[in-house]
Amino acid sequence: MDTVSIDPSWKDLYKMAGVAAIISEVVILLGIVAYFIWPYAPGIKSTESIFQLLKSNPFGGLVSLDLFLFVGNLTGILLYLALYFSLEHVNKSYALVALAVGLIAVVLLIPSRPLVEMVALSAQYAKATTAATKTQYLATGETLLALFNGTGWFMNTLLGGISLLVSSVLMLHGKVYSKATAIVGIITNAMVCGFFIPGLGTILLFLSLPGYMIWYFLLAKKFFQLGKRN
Repeated sequence: MDTVSIDPSWKDLYKMAGVAAIISEVVILLGIVAYFIWPYAPGIKSTESIFQLLKSNPFGGLVSLDLFLFVGNLTGILLYLALYFSLEHVNKSYALVALAVGLIAVVLLIPSRPLVEMVALSAQYAKATTAATKTQYLATGETLLALFNGTGWFMNTLLGGISLLVSSVLMLHGKVYSKATAIVGIITNAMVCGFFIPGLGTILLFLSLPGYMIWYFLLAKKFFQLGKRN
């Protein structure tokens, strides 16, 4: 470990980032299990069936609307910050770009996952007494559901992958993270960056999940080590 370059004043941040890495790992596990119970719904199921699921089973409905991705996205804020402060000594310019791009990715996903709005619409749809009113709520719901696979989600995935890929390359040139952590990060995030390739992108995203499970474990271990320094 480069004991000179890492500022110990950020040790509390590293501890929080360690917890965030563990949460991210748990979120992936829960997301995989939940997918087989409440599969991803936007663009696949009808708006009416999504409303009905949200009304009868709010948790299951939210899971089908990418609740776990939303939570994991928010925990990414701490990961991006910890990666920046632990890698800025390698190359401050690239570390800063990775941080900025990562935080932009986090912000972009929030409006593309209007979970609260969908829950509210499902409640209003259930209370509607006329066909015209129900049609109006369904139309609004369809508009919101279009956001789930829109530009915000696309750029969140791409920019998030680019940010973590840059950080992984910096790891390879620094002394704080192991070569294994850097290589796993490079391979995993490179696959994510190729998610837009027709016919192959979805497969790459699924293949990246085992890589993230390993990577988050390695990151959590390192962050907790950095958080113990005096």
